[in-house]
Amino acid sequence: MSRPPAPPARQTGWRPAGSTVFIVLGVLAYLLLRQLPPDNSLQRVKTAGVLTACVPRNLPPFISVQGGSGPGDQGTGLEAKLLGRAAQGIGVPLAWNIQAAWGTSPDPVDWGVRPESCDVLAGGIIVNEETQGMMQLLPYKRSGWALLTLHQQPRQLAVLTNHWGLNAGDAFDWADTRRLPYLGFDSATQALRALQAGQQDSALGLSDEVQWLSTQLPGSQVHAVPELPEQTLALGMWKNNITLKRVLTATIHPP
Repeated sequence: MSRPPAPPARQTGWRPAGSTVFIVLGVLAYLLLRQLPPDNSLQRVKTAGVLTACVPRNLPPFISVQGGSGPGDQGTGLEAKLLGRAAQGIGVPLAWNIQAAWGTSPDPVDWGVRPESCDVLAGGIIVNEETQGMMQLLPYKRSGWALLTLHQQPRQLAVLTNHWGLNAGDAFDWADTRRLPYLGFDSATQALRALQAGQQDSALGLSDEVQWLSTQLPGSQVHAVPELPEQTLALGMWKNNITLKRVLTATIHPP
């Protein structure tokens, strides 16, 4: 009787342990990062001696700029305060680059905002997939929706649609389900003029703007609208400006 064939010989070659693989990958990643150009975004601002912000001229209560675009020109509003704090943290003055075309079309590329125009962007930017894909975002607060009324029953609604990244369709659907005729407005100041002229008798927008409107319209009432989703407001930065982002994040959210 013949012997059965011998089983195949086992492989005795060396195989790296899992931890060894991770170490090798880590070394390769480190070497790759060393080949990337250094991030000098913070040093660039310090060398220029100014932090430049691209902003719309007037978007209360977030930002409004009086004067021109030079360092020292006054800006007011929630985001103007954040930017002022950021510039102070870096140790340079703040300058405004007024973007006259801000919000005038659905595509921000048409506004003329470019990476070489500024170090940081402000103007009621909403965190969503579109804005996250275009820039680094520095979230600073959450905001719900609110309704301002001048009479007990609103009949002509102004919907504030002036935020980069805002899904205004949610607000339009809210009005449609209540059979409220509405018009969209690009800013709270435009809506204010319509309310003062009697063209509209109510306004729907993020709570900060609606509260601002109420201070301009004595006797108006403000109601929270929990049916609409909260939004996250943010400042914007161009991508890969890591060292500058660290400083701005620390000043916006101090420990």
